[in-house]
Amino acid sequence: MMSATIHLAMMGGLVVAFPVATISVYQLVSPLLGRQRRRLVVLFLPAVFVCYLGGAAFAYFVMLPVGLNFLLHFGEGIAVPLISITEYMSLVTAMLFWLGVVFEVPLVMFLLTKLRLVRYERFQRIHRYVPAAAFILGAILTPTFDVVNQTLVAVPIIALYEVGLLLSWLARPKPRKQRRKVAEFWWRLVSFWL
Repeated sequence: MMSATIHLAMMGGLVVAFPVATISVYQLVSPLLGRQRRRLVVLFLPAVFVCYLGGAAFAYFVMLPVGLNFLLHFGEGIAVPLISITEYMSLVTAMLFWLGVVFEVPLVMFLLTKLRLVRYERFQRIHRYVPAAAFILGAILTPTFDVVNQTLVAVPIIALYEVGLLLSWLARPKPRKQRRKVAEFWWRLVSFWL
């Protein structure tokens, strides 16, 4: 119980320290960024935290109940499964952390395209390898090698990559003429509703 309490306290400390570390890194890097890029990063910092919390909530409310239910009832008539508190806490903290990180994929793809570090076409080229990579990553992130838990991790990864691909497509640089048409469209739409 003592090691589980210390482990949980350390993980809680990392979660509380993450926003402070993020702001410190931003302050370190901000002089190197232009005004427009700084504004983009400032706008997306809250979105990063929301996506992380969404991933952690998905892990806690969807994946853990379904995965643990499957694991605890597998082979029910043959043996009685026992889970130690240390294994349970390490499983929960690992799932909360890694699925929070995985839910950042669309934002990272959008920012990489918006900052012109990676082109949309490059994301589109590796699109066909995503399902296989998602199942491999699902096998790495889950503590067991059963198909149910791997699928519970792989399906959101694939869906998040698709969302990231859409956001990357929206963030890709557009020719000047097309930008003017898009601006006119949004102006007409806003003026219609006003």
